[in-house]
Amino acid sequence: MIARTAIALMLTTGAALAAPAGAPAGDRSALRQHCTGDYLSYCGDFAPDSAEVRACFKQNKSRLSPDCQAAITSYNKSQKRAEIR
Repeated sequence: MIARTAIALMLTTGAALAAPAGAPAGDRSALRQHCTGDYLSYCGDFAPDSAEVRACFKQNKSRLSPDCQAAITSYNKSQKRAEIR
């Protein structure tokens, strides 16, 4: 269990749970900071930067911590702003 947690933390340090490489660094770091625990609790069986994790987070949205939900909302808003530009 400890090894699995350590591996997951290493992976989420490099990849921010569902943040594509083009996402602003602040958005990725907020996801990493606020969602790592939720990732490990609910979606740790999936690769951090995958469609499965995005679907898992969406499915477990009501279970996610308020800070993680806020980080995801902020990230999604920044992605929509970036698409408009």
